[in-house]
Amino acid sequence: MDIKTYWRILLRRGWIILLVAAVTTISALAFSKAQEPVYRATVLLSVQPARLDWGLQQTLKNMMRNYSRQIKSRQNAQQVIDQLQLDMSPDSLKAKLNVSPIESDLLIQVDVKDHDPIVARDIARVTAEVFVAQMKAFNLDQDKRDRVYVTKLEDPEEGSLFSPKTNINILAGALLGALLGAIIALILEYADDTIKTAGDVGRYVGEDISILGVIPTMSGSSVAAQADRPEKSGRSFLGSVSSSTLLIAAVAFLGGVTLAIAGMTLLAL
Repeated sequence: MDIKTYWRILLRRGWIILLVAAVTTISALAFSKAQEPVYRATVLLSVQPARLDWGLQQTLKNMMRNYSRQIKSRQNAQQVIDQLQLDMSPDSLKAKLNVSPIESDLLIQVDVKDHDPIVARDIARVTAEVFVAQMKAFNLDQDKRDRVYVTKLEDPEEGSLFSPKTNINILAGALLGALLGAIIALILEYADDTIKTAGDVGRYVGEDISILGVIPTMSGSSVAAQADRPEKSGRSFLGSVSSSTLLIAAVAFLGGVTLAIAGMTLLAL
């Protein structure tokens, strides 16, 4: 089938596509509303060496992964819990943290997710402050030329909504529903092998069939009227064909000389 045929099928069965798309869109909206909101707060830590030495900077980049693990350690998590007086375990707090070193910029990004935007902000702020205090204490035992200074670029803002992403879910649901509806429409069209129009004759029987004429569908009243007139056997026969259209076709042979009546094909509505 060519593109025009597919387009014709989708237009004829467009109600299926719209129905399935509506169902999936509503489902996506309901799913988003049923989820408990999760908020994310972010804080950035700047890591700078005491001297602009290329070797020291390269060493520092390798150390930033170690710093990230220190920030997410159980010891640090317990200090954050104690300062904020949170009712949770260190493991529960660690599950809310995501620490990512940005080695190219000598930055460490700390993300905190929580159902409360204020709690997310406070955890991010105190987590950064605890690590900054640890690095200051560490520098006291180091030579000034070998010290590493860690500072908080700015205080984190109140957590912003991280999930659910309702608009994205609705859009994804609509697109998925439209695709699924189109597939269903094509499957139904493929499974339906009844002849409904004159064009279906060429597709199912062959292009050599020429349509000579079409007898229109007879209504119920017409059928009853024809049944009362048995003397007109032809009409009586047509009247007995309820809710159908009779199509008369002819076969044109390749020789083009002989034209034979091939048959009478019953079209289902």
